[in-house]
Amino acid sequence: MSLLSAQVYLHEISTCVPPKSYTQDFTLEFLLHLQGTSPRKREFLQKIYQHSAIHKRHTVIEDYDKDPADYKFYPRNASLKPEPSTARRNEEYIKAADLLSVQAVRGLLERLPDVAPDSVTHLITVSCTGFSAPGFDIYVMKELGFSPSLHRLHIGFMGCYAAIPALRMARDICLANPDARVVIVNLELCSLHFQQKFDPDTVVANAIFADGVSAALVSAKRTDSRGPVLAIQNTLSHFIAESEDDMAWKIGEHGFDMKLSLYVPRFIELNIAKITDALFEKVCKARSDIGIWAIHPGGRAILEKVEEALALDTDALQVSYDILREYGNMSSATIMFVLERILADDREGGVFAAAFGPGLTVECCFFEKFKVMD
Repeated sequence: MSLLSAQVYLHEISTCVPPKSYTQDFTLEFLLHLQGTSPRKREFLQKIYQHSAIHKRHTVIEDYDKDPADYKFYPRNASLKPEPSTARRNEEYIKAADLLSVQAVRGLLERLPDVAPDSVTHLITVSCTGFSAPGFDIYVMKELGFSPSLHRLHIGFMGCYAAIPALRMARDICLANPDARVVIVNLELCSLHFQQKFDPDTVVANAIFADGVSAALVSAKRTDSRGPVLAIQNTLSHFIAESEDDMAWKIGEHGFDMKLSLYVPRFIELNIAKITDALFEKVCKARSDIGIWAIHPGGRAILEKVEEALALDTDALQVSYDILREYGNMSSATIMFVLERILADDREGGVFAAAFGPGLTVECCFFEKFKVMD
């Protein structure tokens, strides 16, 4: 099979979240008591939470609806202070990452009865919310019976767009080795980095980010799955000039500090049309050929600006809005939640996916969705 004729497929996606969730209404009331010390602060909190388009979010932190005497993550007082150190947050990340990554990959393998664990050749892990060595890749390998000769790679600290570079890497591996089977795990525990600083960036980050995990199989073996698949046709990466200061992510004393300018949606609005058209040119498609849109729901304003800039129908991004409402922004895992829903529905044809992250960087992927028959 020549590289020109080779095809690589995203066969299946399995997702999971921590069992604990809180509604936005609950979270707003909690923060009004914790941080609403002035009319200005209360007004800002209400504006952000009531217009987030999020109903609930999942988290590995289970303290918020308990009596302070029963807290396990925070100090046992109503102020939640002193705030946990970055080291303490990372300890929690390591414990939860091992368990949730295995849960996601086990769910993936259950959907792929023809794929034996020891036939997986590569494992790509993706995360920007914690670190450890050895990491959760080792735990997945041991718990699920992957080969000790498994090729393991990690994409770290790239943020919300990292799922698409992972798909690009998996596609390149499969084009170079048609016998490869690549499992990708996106694991993000954003809620561990909640901080009490009352600045716009922190308040917005606290209001939208959440925890979630995805696992996916990519291979050039058409028969690895039955039913709908996403054939990965091409990808595109674009850095928006002069945007470095508007979205950034760095390690702080009390978790990871998020820089999230309110101008980010405007940057996306001004650039997304020319970026999408550049990818369509690579795959010899027009915007009108696309019937399925998978846009990273980084926030309500981002989805609204993409709709406006691309002149999309009102329901074109419904799956993205649904994921935002049900889960919030789970960083790199979020677009995989969107694609999981798209894989499961009845539509076929061209699929355009895009995610946005620090840089400001836009990562895009074009798929063809169709059904593999027995």
